[in-house]
Amino acid sequence: MVFTTTYKLDKPYFYECFDQSLPYSKRAQPKYFLLALLVALGLFGIYGLGDHYLGTFLLMLALLECIAFYYRRPWWVTRQMLSRASGSEVTLTFNEDGIKSSNHYKNYQLAWHDINEVITTDCGLLLKSKSGMQYISKAILNEETIDFINKKATQ
Repeated sequence: MVFTTTYKLDKPYFYECFDQSLPYSKRAQPKYFLLALLVALGLFGIYGLGDHYLGTFLLMLALLECIAFYYRRPWWVTRQMLSRASGSEVTLTFNEDGIKSSNHYKNYQLAWHDINEVITTDCGLLLKSKSGMQYISKAILNEETIDFINKKATQ
């Protein structure tokens, strides 16, 4: 069986991809240890060493880390929109070997045996493998294709 579908890499797709994959990502929580370490070292630099420049620099790094965490969604989407693949049309092909994704800039193949887990979200499917996660929106899939993916990935 072979299923083929296409979609466009646009801003709404990137927002959906980020929102649906964030709860399963390592970036869902702030880096508390790093923040505590930077603040502690900054305070030690100011009060313990008397070096206000070093201490202020470390505290500003902690503040920058907080800002980066707060704005991670628009920052990620902006980086995707600045990529050369943004706006291009992607063709997904599901066959007995795996999932093949191709557009004008990049082609890759994800074999069924490489997929460790299929996570169904509200708006799509997350395919976890040792190389990372791939998101596929349900808007471009029909029920038959979703069943095919679940069947092949769990074999």
